[in-house]
Amino acid sequence: MRGKSADFEAGKIPVLMRLAHFRYIEEVAASIETGMNFASVVLIMFLMFFATGEVAGRYIFNQPIPGHVEITEQLMAAVVFLGIAYTQRVGGHIRMELFMMRVIKGRMYHFAECLTIFLSLVVYAVITIYSFKTAMHSLSVHDTTAYLYWPTWPSKLCISIGSFFLCVRFILQFFQHLCQALAGIEMKDLT
Repeated sequence: MRGKSADFEAGKIPVLMRLAHFRYIEEVAASIETGMNFASVVLIMFLMFFATGEVAGRYIFNQPIPGHVEITEQLMAAVVFLGIAYTQRVGGHIRMELFMMRVIKGRMYHFAECLTIFLSLVVYAVITIYSFKTAMHSLSVHDTTAYLYWPTWPSKLCISIGSFFLCVRFILQFFQHLCQALAGIEMKDLT
């Protein structure tokens, strides 16, 4: 059975992952992404029980939970954006791979990945900046929800935090694919 050192010597570990500093950054980013994804899962479970309690309260006890729509709206931003970087890391986003995997091979595959990742990085960098500005504006003007008067800035800040870590993941993946494109290693050699 081959260990990591045998794979390392055989050249099967991606080029950039051979650098100790890059591996450390990758591991730190992965642990933060996993923690944020765990928080997202906990929020999903809370929303599931919350919705069950609201339905039971409404139809069984004739006492709906006040502000349930606002609470759900505020938590949905955290649910979506806290898990987005983790999903990118594990390749869970929906993407068109038929063309990428069958037509584009070798270095061109990695160059195409670099292009798509760079464009995604630009879009999410803009989302990160403007969602952070919106969160800070909401904090400064004490923006609240209409019914419960809960502050809206935490959910807006979750958007910028999740987008920021997605940008970090894009940067890591961009350099991984760029190094693979320059080294000329096939995709099958990376697994």
